[in-house]
Amino acid sequence: MARGRALFKKLPAYLGAIQKYNPGTIVEWKHKGLQASTGKYVMGYVFWAFKPCIDGFQFCRNVISVDGTHLYTKYKYKLLIAAAMDGINRYCSLAFAVVDEETYPSWKWFLQQLSRHVIRGRRGMCLISDRHAGLIKAVREGPDFVSPHGVHRYCLRHFNRIMDEIKKQDVKAFAYLDAINKEKWTASHDGGWRCGILTTNMSECINGVLRGLALPVSALVEITLERTVHYFHVRAMKGQKMLQNNQLWTDFACKMFISWQQKTVEHTVTKYSHAQQSASVVTRRQVCGAYNISAASMVKDYYDVMAYNNTYSKHFEPVQSENYWDDPNFQLVHDPTIRTVTRPGRNQTTRIHNEMDWRQTRARQEAQQQQGDSSIQENVP
Repeated sequence: MARGRALFKKLPAYLGAIQKYNPGTIVEWKHKGLQASTGKYVMGYVFWAFKPCIDGFQFCRNVISVDGTHLYTKYKYKLLIAAAMDGINRYCSLAFAVVDEETYPSWKWFLQQLSRHVIRGRRGMCLISDRHAGLIKAVREGPDFVSPHGVHRYCLRHFNRIMDEIKKQDVKAFAYLDAINKEKWTASHDGGWRCGILTTNMSECINGVLRGLALPVSALVEITLERTVHYFHVRAMKGQKMLQNNQLWTDFACKMFISWQQKTVEHTVTKYSHAQQSASVVTRRQVCGAYNISAASMVKDYYDVMAYNNTYSKHFEPVQSENYWDDPNFQLVHDPTIRTVTRPGRNQTTRIHNEMDWRQTRARQEAQQQQGDSSIQENVP
C-alpha cells in the first residue's frame, strides 16, 4: 500500500518528465479540489496524448473509436481510450484519460481534450462508440461529431444477430430499436463515414491489453508509453521496407487491389451513358477500362505508402531517471470516496469460463465424490 501511494505521488512528476523529453506531448488535469488538511489536490481526471501520435493521426482516416474500461486498483478509476486506424488497418492509440467514473461529465471533458489537442479543427470526423448514455449526451454537445462538421456512429458488433433475437422475443422491443436513427447503427445508411469500420475494435484492442492489470496509475501511464514506443518502431521499420520495395500502397491495400482486379477480369460491360458512366456489368471485362478510368485513383490517400510512413515518422525520446525530473507545482491524493470496498474471501472472477475450466471443475467434483465414497466405505462396520 505504501509503495502504491509513493507511485501515485510520482504521477505528476512522471507525466511532466514525458512532456519534458517529448515536447508537444499533452497532459491535462482536472482536480476535484484542494484537501485542506494536507494542501494536496484530490485526483479527478488526467488526460495524456503523445506528440508522435497526434502528428501521425493527420495521415490516418477520419475515424476515431472511443471506449472505457475498469482499472483493477484499490480505487475505482476508469481508463478512457481514443484510437484510430492506419494504412494497414492496424489500430493506433491517440489519447488516454484516467477518470473516477464513466459519466456524462467525464466523457464530456475527455472529448473536449480530444477535440482541442488531437482533432484540432479537422472536419469530417466520424466517432464510433457504444451507446453509453453519458457519452451520447457529451457527443451531442460537442462540435466535432455533429452535423455539419462530423457524425457519431454506434458499434455494430453482433447487432444484426441480436436484433433478430429481440424480434423473436418481443416485437414491440424490436420496433422501438428499429425506430432509432439508422444512420448511427447500420452500414447501409452510413453514407461512407465509417470507412468500413463497424465496431469499436480499435479502442477495445488497446483496452484488451490493459484490461485486468492491477497496476498503480503511474505504472499504467508507463505501459501506455512503452507499448506505443514499441509499435511505432516496428511499424516505422515496416514502412521503410515497403518504400524499399517501391510499393505505391501499403501491403493491405495492395492485397485488396490485386484481389479485386482479378475479379474484374471476369466481368463484361454494356455501356449505357458515357457522360454518367452508367453500365450493366455481366462478365469478362474490366469496368474501369471500359471508361478509361484509372483504378488507382479509387484508392484512398491513407493507403499510400508515404502516408503510412508519415504516420510513424516521428520518434520518441527516452524519459531519463527521476534525478532529472522537474518538481511539479502540485501534489496529489486519491479521492477516498471511490476507494474499493474489500470483502473477506476470494474475489469472484469476471473472466468468461471455457471448456478447460469446465473440465477442471468436473475433475475436482469427481475427485471429491470419490473421496466421499471412500470415507463412507471405511465407516461401514
